[in-house]
Amino acid sequence: MITWVFFDLGGTLLDDSALVSAITRAYVELLNARGHAVTFEEFAEVRDLMIARQEHPLFRAAATTFTRDPVVTEEIWREVSPRVHGAEVTDQHAFPEAAEVLEAASRHAGIGVIANQYRTVRDVLRRDGLNAFFRVFQISEEAGVSKPNPVIFERALRDAGCKPQEAVMVGDRIDFDVEPARALGFHTVRIKWGPFRNQFPIRAGQHPDVEVASLREVPAALDRLSRRD
Repeated sequence: MITWVFFDLGGTLLDDSALVSAITRAYVELLNARGHAVTFEEFAEVRDLMIARQEHPLFRAAATTFTRDPVVTEEIWREVSPRVHGAEVTDQHAFPEAAEVLEAASRHAGIGVIANQYRTVRDVLRRDGLNAFFRVFQISEEAGVSKPNPVIFERALRDAGCKPQEAVMVGDRIDFDVEPARALGFHTVRIKWGPFRNQFPIRAGQHPDVEVASLREVPAALDRLSRRD
């Protein structure tokens, strides 16, 4: 029996494409300032290759392709955050169907968040009318631990009073959402959308129970999982 559904945020309930672009632009500007000639398109192509390879930290892995020096990459990384400060709020917005999907899911299960985000994402959820749906929040900046570390998933289960086999994790990443959740015994739904749509399983344990093309298809996926129990 499924009693809880946990959602990722960026790329799942929130359209974070503008935020991804802002971070990409910041890296490109800082690389060029250090004499590494690269265009936005070239960096994005390498970034997407790192996504497919499941390299992380993602943007730093992409930047090191151009710097060839992890020390320089770390210097750039430290400068990126001030440049994009606030973009995690202004450049993330709920998908139009997000509230409808959460409403449908909440009729049958408790709803929670497991997400790698700054705590300011709560402002996004309030602004876009999603906050009231959630009864459990595990946000990495608040938790002090990030996906794919299993601890953040275990804390969500503890807060919900839920066994892993009674939980579903919904997200867009194979490496950060599907794999760690499955390892603990969650059911999993992968939304194959956005920059991470080109991720494919590269090892055992990375295959989601259900894969959908959009957030709008999630309620039907949850119904399918419920019928399997």
